[in-house]
Amino acid sequence: MNLTAKSKWILLGFSALAGFINGFLGGGGGVLIVALLLAVVKLHQKHAQATALLVVLPLTIVSAIVYLVKGNVDWIPTLWATLGVVVGGVVGALLLSKLKGNVAKIIFAAVLIAGGIKMFF
Repeated sequence: MNLTAKSKWILLGFSALAGFINGFLGGGGGVLIVALLLAVVKLHQKHAQATALLVVLPLTIVSAIVYLVKGNVDWIPTLWATLGVVVGGVVGALLLSKLKGNVAKIIFAAVLIAGGIKMFF
């Protein structure tokens, strides 16, 4: 894929914002990356979601190291949650590859809306 100079700068700027959000809040940067890849790069929903996971991986590792060094990690919940997200991640990735059309986009939007409503109340 060939990106324009403008698209590259937009990706860089908003990705930095996504990194800040993820590092500051402990998550959420991937949502911004998905939206960015859909709007700027014009990727299909499935490709945007898969690409965002790969983009967020180093960001998550760096943020986790900072929190770890500062002593902000509680290991028992971390181990249990890690087991859950590994299993859920595999199931989710396999399911995403089987979805047709805009189903992934609809599910993505529904999860964001539900999460926003939950956070609001």
